[in-house]
Amino acid sequence: MFGGTYRHNLDSAGRFVMPLDMRNSLGSRFFVTKGLGCLCVFTQEWARKLQDELGKVSSPLKHLLNSDVSKLHRHFFSGMNEVSTDKQNRVQLTPEHRRYAGIWEDVVIYGCGEYIELWSPEALDKYEEQNAKVEDLIRAGEALLSTTPPTGDNDAGVSSAGTG
Repeated sequence: MFGGTYRHNLDSAGRFVMPLDMRNSLGSRFFVTKGLGCLCVFTQEWARKLQDELGKVSSPLKHLLNSDVSKLHRHFFSGMNEVSTDKQNRVQLTPEHRRYAGIWEDVVIYGCGEYIELWSPEALDKYEEQNAKVEDLIRAGEALLSTTPPTGDNDAGVSSAGTG
C-alpha cells in the first residue's frame, strides 16, 4: 500500500528521487502514465489490473468504434512508460509527462493506496482547494455506494492538463 505525501525537486534532466518505502513496494520495473491532471505510477500488477478492467467494459469492436472506450484506452495507455529507478534511486519523467502534468521544478509524490500520483505543487493546491472539503468527500463516498450514477461533471474536479 502506498501512503504519505512527499515533495522533491526535479534535476535538470527531469529526474526525482522516489521515496524509499514507495520504491521498495514498486518493484524493479513499474509504469508512469497520465492520470486526471497528474501522473500515475503503477506497479506491473496494478497496470495489468487496469488493462483487464478496461478490457471488461467493451468488446474489441466497441473498443474500436465507441469513442468513450477509445478515449479511456488512449488516455491511460498511449503515454504509459515502463520505468525503473537509476543507481541514485531517481525516476526519469519524460518531457511529455512533465508537460501534461505541469511538473517543472518540484514534484509532489502522493500515495493513493494501490498507486502513486505525481503532481505539480500548483495543480495539487488547486485540486485540493476545489475538492478537499469534508462535504465533497462524503458526497464522493455516497456516490460510490449508490446504485444510481452521480450527477454533475465527470471530470473529478480536475482540469484536463497541468499548468505550464
